[in-house]
This record gives sequence, C-alpha cells and structure tokens, in this order.
Amino acid sequence: MTGSARELIDAVQAELAPRDGENRLVPSVEAGEAPREVFAAIAEEEYRIVRSDWRSFLHLASRAGERNAREFFAALASGEGLALGKLAALAEESPDFEPRAGCQAYPAFVAWLALNGEPADVIVAIVANFAAFGRYCAAIAAAMRERYGFDDEACAFFDFFGAPSPELEDLAVRAVQAALDAGELSEKDARTHARLFQSYELDFWNTLADDGGRD
Repeated sequence: MTGSARELIDAVQAELAPRDGENRLVPSVEAGEAPREVFAAIAEEEYRIVRSDWRSFLHLASRAGERNAREFFAALASGEGLALGKLAALAEESPDFEPRAGCQAYPAFVAWLALNGEPADVIVAIVANFAAFGRYCAAIAAAMRERYGFDDEACAFFDFFGAPSPELEDLAVRAVQAALDAGELSEKDARTHARLFQSYELDFWNTLADDGGRD
C-alpha cells in the first residue's frame, strides 16, 4: 500500500471531526459554568494518566523499527515528562484520590496499544486526534484566565498541550509515509485506533462534566 501520509491523517481527522463537539466539559468551562473544583479533579486524574502514557510511549519507541517513529514516540514521552511538572499548580497529588473509570479508560487503551498496536497505525490515530485535543486545552487555558482568574502557572499544563507542535507532526508524517511505502500500515487498524482514542478522550471530559469534579 502506498499513498500520502498527510492525506491519510487528514482523512482520518475529518472522519473524527463530527464528534469533536460532544465534549460537554469544555463549553461549560468556557461559559464559566463549571465548578472551580473541576480543575483540581483534572489534575488528579492527569497525575495518573501522564505517568502511564509516559511509560506507554517509551515502550512504543522501543518497539518501533523505523527511526522517525522511534523519535516520535520518544518526543511524546519527553512531553509527558514535562507536562507532569506543570500539574502541581492546579492540585497536589492526593493519597486519597480515587480514579474515575471514565477518565482512566484512555490511558488503559494507550497501554494496550503500547503492547499490541503497530507503531505506524498508532501514530496515525494519535495525530488524527491532536487537533481536537489541542483546541480543548487552548480553550480551557483561555477560560481559566478570563472566567476563573487563574494565573499563568496554573494554566501551564493546558498551555503546553494547547500549543501546536509542527516538528512532532512532521516526524509523524515521515514515519507514516515510511510505513505506507513499505506496505506495513493497516488503514483499517489505524482508523479503529483513532475512533477509540476519540471515544475514550470524550469519556474523560464528559465523566468530569457529569460529576462536576467531585471526588
């Protein structure tokens, strides 16, 4: 199978786009209607998620045989390490924290992919979901400042993930193109992974929207 990696990623992203608006928490935050406690709840969930994804991406990097794919996953892992340090301004990790199943399904799926997914297929799925996740984070960071009066330090986690990363996307496109050229990419599996990524991420946000950030 050969073709354009950029076209494939864009096509998968377009297939996901109709569901992007199903995130119920972000509009609530943008309107200033979400309880302030929801930001601490996000941080508590993310302490667990970020550490899990960090390990998952390192494992994917170790499994990837193609250089661009290895560098892509290594860069993702490095980003998770940086992101972890930005959570404390929102909430300290609590020993009494009880994770929500709807929030933790996402990293469980990433860990499954780290063991079972073909790296190039996983890259398509991750990158196809980049744009929506970035928009969510940028919108939350803006609302935290404008609606809730948070300072830059408290918004740093969302600023980090809300900023575009053209270098990372370039690595992804090169890795996917190499897999396409070698006939080693399954478009069906990539689309399935992307759909599940989106569903589990929506579960994360909507679980928090439904319980208002309560522990």
